[in-house]
Amino acid sequence: MKKVRAAIVGYGNIGHYVLEALQAAPDFEIAGVVRRAGAEDKPEELANYAVVKDIKELEGVDVAILCTPTRSVEKYAKEYLAMGIN
Repeated sequence: MKKVRAAIVGYGNIGHYVLEALQAAPDFEIAGVVRRAGAEDKPEELANYAVVKDIKELEGVDVAILCTPTRSVEKYAKEYLAMGIN
């Protein structure tokens, strides 16, 4: 079975929990994490993952899990859907 490649967009409180959930899910693979700071001051728990400022820098993303403030979810959802990312 092909794993779903998921990007975590936003790495605050919710992003931490999403990382843990994806690590425990056998049918998901973490494509990377999108943060405002990119890889600058990369947290230790993200050492094994690509950390970028823009989702376009990640390869093969199937889904984006939006862990951003509510006011920005609609903007990111529209942008990513237009790119073919669910």
